[in-house]
Amino acid sequence: MRAKNLPSVEEENPVYFRVGYYESLESKKQILSSEMSFLNIIKIARRYNSLRKEELEIRGKIYKAIKELDLALRKTKASFPFLKIPETPKRVEIRREVTAPRKDFDESLEMELRKIQEKLKSIGSY
Repeated sequence: MRAKNLPSVEEENPVYFRVGYYESLESKKQILSSEMSFLNIIKIARRYNSLRKEELEIRGKIYKAIKELDLALRKTKASFPFLKIPETPKRVEIRREVTAPRKDFDESLEMELRKIQEKLKSIGSY
């Protein structure tokens, strides 16, 4: 029995509509895919930030080394007499540190991605 003062959903409120089973299933898949894409973007942004920070640290070290080298060169030149001696360039070996790529990723993002992939697989199996 319907109450007299409540309006009928079908007649007076156009906000409600019916969604079929396959439409709702497809919507869920699209939402989960969007979440996966968003989490991948977050992971990429975090990786970019860590690489950028590492790059700035390396640039700082290079800048400091150049400043020290310039200071040492000036001190050395100041200690020499003012004779015109042709300078021969010396070979300086630059040691390059080989590092394995760091795995700076957030475990929680990976877990969320796996959960979403499992949900997509379970939805697709119906």
